[in-house]
Amino acid sequence: MTETLHAICHCGKVHVTLPVASAGVLACHCGDCQKMHGNFNAFLAAPRADLTVTGEDALVWYRSSAAARRAFCGTCGARVVKEITGAGRWLVSAGLIDGPSGKRIIKNLWDQSKPDWYDLPEVPA
Repeated sequence: MTETLHAICHCGKVHVTLPVASAGVLACHCGDCQKMHGNFNAFLAAPRADLTVTGEDALVWYRSSAAARRAFCGTCGARVVKEITGAGRWLVSAGLIDGPSGKRIIKNLWDQSKPDWYDLPEVPA
């Protein structure tokens, strides 16, 4: 296993490298994530200072709530990151990780908002 994970948008214009030691996968079931992703959103949280981003100029940012802003690739539309305002952390979409990550879902967020058509992902005890 390498020391870094590489996230790449669908068209390859945006690359994010993050440390393997970043948090495990968080699964968010909030209404915003459902509407934006068609399902829950899985992401890895890491301090922005620990990330290397190439193609950042291709990101299109917008404020998705009073507490967060999100970015997608302006070319392919891939949802790349969510930033909690003022927290200094980026939440990188787990589906963009290239190759095995060795990570598992460690927490379900906003699980009371999940629709009735799927079961919550299991979280290790």
